[in-house]
Amino acid sequence: MHTAELKRKLMISGIGSSNGGSFRSVKIDGMGRLEGDVICSDFTLNGRAEVNGSITSETAVLHGTLTIQGNLKAKRTRIHGKAKIEGNYVGENLEINGASIITGNCEAEKFNANGKLQVGTLNADTILVTLHGHSKISEIGGERIQIRKQRGIGLASWLKILPLGIGNHLTVQTIEGDHIYLEYTTADVVRGADITIGPGCEIGLIEYTAKLEQDKKSKVKRSEKV
Repeated sequence: MHTAELKRKLMISGIGSSNGGSFRSVKIDGMGRLEGDVICSDFTLNGRAEVNGSITSETAVLHGTLTIQGNLKAKRTRIHGKAKIEGNYVGENLEINGASIITGNCEAEKFNANGKLQVGTLNADTILVTLHGHSKISEIGGERIQIRKQRGIGLASWLKILPLGIGNHLTVQTIEGDHIYLEYTTADVVRGADITIGPGCEIGLIEYTAKLEQDKKSKVKRSEKV
């Protein structure tokens, strides 16, 4: 990035659009459209935005609805509302409160989500998911993986506006990790060291190296220590 470019700030208030480029910061309050890739230190959205390109930023704080036609790369990302990423996500910490679709792969050090998810492949050191509605992830890999159902019937205000479907459940093909705890999850294969299968699960095959615990009401077709 050139020094001159880093001094520029992009601000959209109300309804507006802009070309992509390199900026010191990008802030959208209202409805905005960005044409092209965006590179910045801070990306902030309060409202609704569409990016016809990719976003690369140190931080991304999103309140509202965001659609990205490309990739999102940010060290720290907070999503409060709805986000659709047509490409991949790469970062360190990703926090989701709401509904998110990541068509490609998601790679992070820490992934913490409360809501409804649709992800290609999810890889992170620590994965914490609280289910609101039906989620679908192709493959999950990490060191510590915890999938839980939302407790109680009360939902936060940001969830009331989202189309969350009936039932809190996760469907996934393969889960691999060191320490795994699952609730209300349907999976073809689960592999790990310490595995705990909580309530509401249907698992095809479990392979474990250390310990396996299973809720009596969950269904496991086959399990073996390897």
